[in-house]
Amino acid sequence: MVLAMAAAVLAGCSGFGRNQQSAAGDVNIVPVNYRTTLLAFLRQSLTDSSDFHGAMISEPALKPVIQSQRYIVCVQFNSTSAIKTTMAAVFLSGQMTQFIEATPEQCAGAVYQPFKELDAATPPVTSPEDLSDPRGMR
Repeated sequence: MVLAMAAAVLAGCSGFGRNQQSAAGDVNIVPVNYRTTLLAFLRQSLTDSSDFHGAMISEPALKPVIQSQRYIVCVQFNSTSAIKTTMAAVFLSGQMTQFIEATPEQCAGAVYQPFKELDAATPPVTSPEDLSDPRGMR
């Protein structure tokens, strides 16, 4: 019985090590749907419609994040946005895990493209008539 339990423990430990190694090897998977992921996140996070206009986005690139390399995507907001800085979306195993203020090294050399999906996601403009009744009823 003791031998069977010891064998099971050893087998579990060896399997655990393999899983950790493969998981550690997969932390830098290129994020395929990074635009869709960022769009969903920003639609929930941004409240000012001016934040949606004219944003620029970079392709994923391996850059330093603390003491390791991670894929990041840089996002620049326009000058009228409430967000006055360049932000970096950090990806781990292909999934966005953080949205942080970018360091100069993280977005140095980034090639930006218009983030058209965010422009299209601009919330509808509320007309003054809609604001007259706080319940939104006429």
